[in-house]
Amino acid sequence: MGAPLEWIESPAPPLLLPDLQGKNAVVTGVSMGIGRATAELLLENGARVVGLARVADRWTHPELVAISCDLSDAEAIEAAFREIALRTERLDYVANVAGADPKYPIDAITLAEWDRLIDLNLRAYYFVIKGALPLLRRGHGKSIVNVSSINYRLGVPGRAPYAATKAGILGLTTGLSRELGREGIRVNTVSPGWVFTERQIEEYFVGSQATRFLEHLAQHQALRIKMSAGDVANHVAFYLSEVSRASTGHNCVVDAGWLLE
Repeated sequence: MGAPLEWIESPAPPLLLPDLQGKNAVVTGVSMGIGRATAELLLENGARVVGLARVADRWTHPELVAISCDLSDAEAIEAAFREIALRTERLDYVANVAGADPKYPIDAITLAEWDRLIDLNLRAYYFVIKGALPLLRRGHGKSIVNVSSINYRLGVPGRAPYAATKAGILGLTTGLSRELGREGIRVNTVSPGWVFTERQIEEYFVGSQATRFLEHLAQHQALRIKMSAGDVANHVAFYLSEVSRASTGHNCVVDAGWLLE
């Protein structure tokens, strides 16, 4: 066997989908990471984006409407969609991306921490869809993508509450795909592996610990790609677009060959 391949660190080339042009999308978690990459890709494809995030004004674009919203607060989500309804008559797409991934050992987690994680990572997905539905029914794209994670399959100590929320997203997707499919609304999930977002790089891939985590990644991924947020955004855009019109209730794993499924 030859020497190990070098890591591919370049960003993913953006997916260009003409049918996204002129469409209206809601994207959560647009301040950074996969949420921001998804919003930027939709904007690059000519869509208009309403971005929801706790701090929604970290960047600007002429076709981006940023609305500050604590997605763990159901009333704040309802208020955000009342504002969205004043700004547009229809929505075509919803991308649920926002989330948190703290570690909570079972002996240490509090009820308040559990509730907040569930509220942000799972309940918010449902109520964002519920809030968007009246406008989505008037739209043309009629597609929803929920971002989960492969973490629910890995059994990482301390990640059980996080894993539970990510597994719940798959149940939410399959349940709503049949319920909303009768109205022509598609619902799919994209489940990433380890993504080199700003926060993940800062937490795991700087300093003396970087080598250890890269070795761990090399043992599990079939491909030596440092996956970027853009890699995931491309798959989100694919499932929003009509090119995937025959897919609903699907879980698309984007993990550079970690799970190999």
